[in-house]
Amino acid sequence: MATELPLSGGLTNRNTRLRLPDGREAFLRQGHPAPASLGIDRAVEWQLYRQAAAAGLSPACHYADPARGLLLIEWCAEPSWAEAPPPPAQAIPALARVLAVQHRFAVPPVQMAVRAHAARYRRQLAVLPSWLSALERPLLASREPDECWLACHHDLSPANLLGPRPWVVDWEYGAAGHPGFELASILRTHGWSEEEGDALEACYRAAGGSCFELNFRPFLPWVDYIALLWALVRRGEGEDPAIEAWIARYRQRLE
Repeated sequence: MATELPLSGGLTNRNTRLRLPDGREAFLRQGHPAPASLGIDRAVEWQLYRQAAAAGLSPACHYADPARGLLLIEWCAEPSWAEAPPPPAQAIPALARVLAVQHRFAVPPVQMAVRAHAARYRRQLAVLPSWLSALERPLLASREPDECWLACHHDLSPANLLGPRPWVVDWEYGAAGHPGFELASILRTHGWSEEEGDALEACYRAAGGSCFELNFRPFLPWVDYIALLWALVRRGEGEDPAIEAWIARYRQRLE
């Protein structure tokens, strides 16, 4: 019988490290019970994960049941970039290579358009904060680029990148998306500057990336807005006492 070791750090899922009697180890993900409320399509996640594992971007998968949100993958002992962040001079070209490979995957049938994704979260708010309408009005009146749709991960945060390679995990927000939104999300979650975004874009083109101009700058406020709405939804669920810090951070960026 396998030994189960619960893992901390998952924001929406239950994650477990399994240790088998013969010494082998695996990672078990038990998904959020209402994935659609978070903008997650499990069938698309599985479609992208299979391609990522075949391309050598993600650990091998031993078992998957998208309908139940179950994913059993090979255990990776390498630390995440959240635990051991490589310097930007190493991280930027490594992540550029990941993007170049990922963008060659078949484009999923489900899109993550920023307006629709934000509206999905906003509709779940039982009570709108008094300050939200004024904060979001300029952004909703703007126009974001929509000329390019590729297979995107949408959560290439440090916690989802393992080792110097890096291995890419947690494809649950994967969908067809604008690569500029993907890049803007990377800058925010890694704490990188716009100049480092320019360097990532240059490395991406040098690695054979299929989108000539990623055009990430118009998507930076959209990343902040969606992260803010996500945090407000989480606060309504009463699951995470630390969520107020998320709300304050992303609200400040939009003010």
